[in-house]
Amino acid sequence: MAKVIYRDTRGVRRTHMLENTTSIGRHPEQDIQILDRVVSKEHAVIELDIEGSFYVRDLGSRNGTFVDGDQVDGKRKLNDGSTISVGSTDLTFRNDPTEVDSQNKVTIHAGELDAHIQNRIAQKLDEGFLPENQIKDGEVLRRDYEKLRIAHALSQSIGVETDLDVLLEKILEKAFEIFPADNGVILMKLEDTERLVPMVVRGRDDSKGVGDVRISRTILNEVIDEKQAVLSSDAMKDDRFSGAHSIILGNIRSTMSVPLLLEDTLLGVIHLDSTVESGAFTEKDLQILTGFARQAAVLINHHRLIKKMEEEIVVREKLHRLLSPQLVEEVVSGRLEMKKGGELRRGTIMFADIRNFTSYSEKHAPQQVVALLNEYFELMVDVIFKHEGTLDKFIGDEIMAIWGAPLSRPDDTERAMRCAVEMQQAIAVFNSKRQEQNEQTLHIGIGLNTGEMVAGYMGSTKSMNYTVMGDSVNTAARICSSAGPDQIVIGGNTFEDVKNLVIADKLPPTALKGKVEQVDLYRIRGLRQRPVHPTLRNPTSSS
Repeated sequence: MAKVIYRDTRGVRRTHMLENTTSIGRHPEQDIQILDRVVSKEHAVIELDIEGSFYVRDLGSRNGTFVDGDQVDGKRKLNDGSTISVGSTDLTFRNDPTEVDSQNKVTIHAGELDAHIQNRIAQKLDEGFLPENQIKDGEVLRRDYEKLRIAHALSQSIGVETDLDVLLEKILEKAFEIFPADNGVILMKLEDTERLVPMVVRGRDDSKGVGDVRISRTILNEVIDEKQAVLSSDAMKDDRFSGAHSIILGNIRSTMSVPLLLEDTLLGVIHLDSTVESGAFTEKDLQILTGFARQAAVLINHHRLIKKMEEEIVVREKLHRLLSPQLVEEVVSGRLEMKKGGELRRGTIMFADIRNFTSYSEKHAPQQVVALLNEYFELMVDVIFKHEGTLDKFIGDEIMAIWGAPLSRPDDTERAMRCAVEMQQAIAVFNSKRQEQNEQTLHIGIGLNTGEMVAGYMGSTKSMNYTVMGDSVNTAARICSSAGPDQIVIGGNTFEDVKNLVIADKLPPTALKGKVEQVDLYRIRGLRQRPVHPTLRNPTSSS
């Protein structure tokens, strides 16, 4: 099959199988994305014509597309081995019909192989280094020195690499510098599973690509189950693997397979083989590869920890915009789950809107408007988080908050009610300070409604936000619209939950936009200093 082989801007070797049309450019939606500032968003395209030939066509890019050093004017036919240059990236075109497709092809052969290992190779793994005064054998000293030298070289060449693909590629490159291998594979254990998958595959001559790398299931099981290194100095003649088709077909002369161990935890396996030289690897090589694999395991685990920290920082940053600090810790620790998709919940929704803010915006510079809004939002969000509410979103100068998602409490409605009262109190203090400075004051109307809603992450695959939807949410927005400056208006369900807590006036049946029937609304005048027992409460009006 036709393909292009290239190294991306991070140095990772890539193989892309060509279809009828393959786009190249800087934009994420391109089939081959090249993150290079001199590459256009839609730079070039490789096309298959009706005669079975492939052509590259430049799409009017600013810096051009080149084939074998010549700039493409219109389109250019590609031959096997042609080099397509896009920015600083070279893509090698391959279309040899006799070539076996070898894109990261690793075959793990099972079947009758288990009977071919007669003796286990129990490679002793030294857990540490002896003190200098206890070393009696010069060979031990030389071996320990070699381990330290390779560990130092590996850490120096890789450093703090945050891309796992690049990290594994560099580990395998270093292995080829040390050992006379023809092929190499790093298989990684998928997290929370027992499955091993090949992550990086390469041959010594990178320009020729990699053939079908065959790994015996028997050998692999030895490494996984016993967590021991396995060496075959001549697999073609080794009685342990006699009749193993994976070895015969691959003409494997020597193999080394070593576990990537972090203490007693298996992260993966490094497998090297030689198809040319008999006895290519020695037991000393196995000892050195074992130490090498340990160092590699530490680096891989370090990468995972860095990625986990980065992901946690991103999660915390997003959650801190949405939840109170206490709820953020609950979610990050895993004690509280914020589900993707929707789940039905009962909760209380709040909308708070600044009255006559449009006229203020028209009379002031945009910078002043933004500064005032940010100061106001900071004040209101602090109050919402104090009462354990979830900040859903800002809609212009309007705030939407919810109680009951992602965490439900028996007193959600009461928390929302107390929050609304405190928000009006906070804005009153805010206004008194602005009056002292001869600045315009703000006045907000707040609406609350309680009912069922669908809560969860919603949006497109590229942008998802935690929010709530449903008729109760729409009704809360309509209730907010009916509230005047400095007023709190609540729906009937909300009133039923807090009627022993609030001092309220029942409003005449009100027609809300989008509602066929009129609804009962209540205007809140304040909170009772001492809540009354429900049996003593007059549900219409009280002072």
